[in-house]
Amino acid sequence: MIEFISQPWPWYVAGPLVGLVVPMLLLAGGRMFGVSENMRHFCAAAIPGNISFFKYDWKKAGAWNLTMILGALIGGFIAATWLGNPEPIALAEATKTDL
Repeated sequence: MIEFISQPWPWYVAGPLVGLVVPMLLLAGGRMFGVSENMRHFCAAAIPGNISFFKYDWKKAGAWNLTMILGALIGGFIAATWLGNPEPIALAEATKTDL
Protein backbone atom coordinates (compact mmCIF):
# COMPACT_ATOMS: atom_id res chain seq x y z
CA MET A 1 0.00 0.00 0.00
CA ILE A 2 2.83 2.41 0.85
CA GLU A 3 4.36 1.62 -2.54
CA PHE A 4 1.10 2.60 -4.25
CA ILE A 5 0.56 5.92 -2.46
CA SER A 6 4.20 6.98 -2.65
CA GLN A 7 4.22 6.88 -6.45
CA PRO A 8 3.04 9.85 -8.52
CA TRP A 9 -0.56 9.52 -9.67
CA PRO A 10 -1.48 10.38 -13.25
CA TRP A 11 -3.01 13.82 -13.72
CA TYR A 12 -6.25 12.30 -15.06
CA VAL A 13 -6.77 10.49 -11.72
CA ALA A 14 -5.45 13.01 -9.19
CA GLY A 15 -7.00 16.10 -10.82
CA PRO A 16 -10.62 14.89 -10.78
CA LEU A 17 -10.23 13.51 -7.25
CA VAL A 18 -9.04 16.87 -5.97
CA GLY A 19 -11.67 18.70 -8.03
CA LEU A 20 -14.51 16.58 -6.64
CA VAL A 21 -13.74 17.43 -3.01
CA VAL A 22 -15.51 20.81 -3.12
CA PRO A 23 -18.82 19.67 -4.66
CA MET A 24 -18.89 16.52 -2.50
CA LEU A 25 -18.51 18.57 0.68
CA LEU A 26 -21.29 20.87 -0.46
CA LEU A 27 -23.62 18.01 -1.42
CA ALA A 28 -22.82 15.68 1.48
CA GLY A 29 -22.64 18.14 4.33
CA GLY A 30 -23.86 21.47 3.03
CA ARG A 31 -20.47 22.96 3.84
CA MET A 32 -18.45 25.37 1.76
CA PHE A 33 -14.78 24.56 1.41
CA GLY A 34 -12.07 27.12 1.19
CA VAL A 35 -8.67 27.33 2.80
CA SER A 36 -8.68 31.13 2.88
CA GLU A 37 -11.87 31.09 4.96
CA ASN A 38 -9.75 29.63 7.76
CA MET A 39 -8.05 32.99 8.26
CA ARG A 40 -11.39 34.48 9.32
CA HIS A 41 -12.08 31.56 11.69
CA PHE A 42 -8.56 31.73 13.12
CA CYS A 43 -8.79 35.49 13.67
CA ALA A 44 -12.20 35.13 15.29
CA ALA A 45 -10.77 32.53 17.67
CA ALA A 46 -7.44 34.18 18.43
CA ILE A 47 -8.09 37.93 18.33
CA PRO A 48 -10.47 39.21 20.96
CA GLY A 49 -11.84 42.57 20.02
CA ASN A 50 -14.81 44.61 18.94
CA ILE A 51 -14.57 43.96 15.21
CA SER A 52 -18.04 42.99 14.04
CA PHE A 53 -16.71 40.85 11.17
CA PHE A 54 -15.15 38.46 13.72
CA LYS A 55 -18.14 38.32 16.07
CA TYR A 56 -19.79 35.03 15.15
CA ASP A 57 -19.82 31.45 16.42
CA TRP A 58 -16.56 30.35 14.80
CA LYS A 59 -16.67 26.97 16.55
CA LYS A 60 -19.92 26.10 14.81
CA ALA A 61 -19.02 27.67 11.47
CA GLY A 62 -15.39 26.73 11.08
CA ALA A 63 -14.11 24.17 13.57
CA TRP A 64 -14.39 21.40 10.97
CA ASN A 65 -12.45 23.49 8.45
CA LEU A 66 -9.70 24.33 10.94
CA THR A 67 -9.50 20.61 11.78
CA MET A 68 -9.16 19.82 8.08
CA ILE A 69 -6.29 22.31 7.72
CA LEU A 70 -4.57 20.80 10.76
CA GLY A 71 -4.95 17.36 9.17
CA ALA A 72 -3.51 18.66 5.90
CA LEU A 73 -0.48 20.05 7.74
CA ILE A 74 0.05 16.78 9.63
CA GLY A 75 -0.42 14.79 6.41
CA GLY A 76 2.08 17.00 4.60
CA PHE A 77 4.60 16.50 7.39
CA ILE A 78 4.12 12.72 7.31
CA ALA A 79 4.43 12.62 3.52
CA ALA A 80 7.55 14.78 3.48
CA THR A 81 9.20 12.93 6.35
CA TRP A 82 8.45 9.29 5.62
CA LEU A 83 7.19 9.06 2.03
CA GLY A 84 9.70 11.32 0.31
CA ASN A 85 12.24 10.02 -2.17
CA PRO A 86 15.79 10.74 -0.94
CA GLU A 87 17.19 10.55 -4.47
CA PRO A 88 17.58 13.84 -6.35
CA ILE A 89 15.33 14.44 -9.32
CA ALA A 90 16.94 13.30 -12.57
CA LEU A 91 17.30 16.34 -14.83
CA ALA A 92 18.87 16.54 -18.24
CA GLU A 93 22.07 18.56 -18.51
CA ALA A 94 20.33 21.02 -20.86
CA THR A 95 17.69 21.68 -18.22
CA LYS A 96 20.32 22.18 -15.53
CA THR A 97 22.11 24.65 -17.80
CA ASP A 98 18.88 26.59 -18.40
CA LEU A 99 18.19 26.77 -14.70
